[in-house]
Amino acid sequence: MTILGITNRTENWKTARHFYPFFGQEASVCLAKKLGEPSETKPGEVRLELYWKGMRDHLHEIGATRASDDNDYAESYTRLFGDLRRKIEGFNKFRELNDCNYDVSTKERRDQLRDNLINTEIDIVLESPNCLYIGEAKHEMSFGADGSLVLVHQLIRQYVMARILLDRLGCKKDVIPFVVGDDAKGLKKSQQVKFMIYQGWMNEENVLKWGKVKKLACDS
Repeated sequence: MTILGITNRTENWKTARHFYPFFGQEASVCLAKKLGEPSETKPGEVRLELYWKGMRDHLHEIGATRASDDNDYAESYTRLFGDLRRKIEGFNKFRELNDCNYDVSTKERRDQLRDNLINTEIDIVLESPNCLYIGEAKHEMSFGADGSLVLVHQLIRQYVMARILLDRLGCKKDVIPFVVGDDAKGLKKSQQVKFMIYQGWMNEENVLKWGKVKKLACDS
């Protein structure tokens, strides 16, 4: 379908078209099982959302202000990811980091960390009894990387946000990242995907093609 004869090439439109069939109970659990969900999980135990800003919406629900709890976020980050900068430097595939990247040793950087977490959006999210599946959709764009942020790399930032949010909520769910795009082999060559897989944070089988998602929706 086109408007004025123009094809919509945005990732959001492609994501919505491919994932809206999974909003049904049977379909959402089928998608989760493709990503590693145990076979005994029943329809109705998996919920799906698109374009999710979990940290932002959590703060709204508890009435927190942007200026509060910077130290709490830094404490969670340091406890869960205190060696993340060293791991990224040791991976030796990314551009050289700036001083502020993945470092929360100053008030300014703690403020920036909180803003990074608040503004992090995840394209596709499924919640099951024991897991939170976080998905990034790609069409013609590459994974983002912004050297001015504390959390530079898009996939890493999403994973960090999800883990810290669960930590703040006292929730023990596992975070299971996945990506979907035009070319699974090409996605696996991305340094961010390679890093996620190398760290054991992402399963290589959870790098999916759009066609696979479409077929799964038809079969579910």
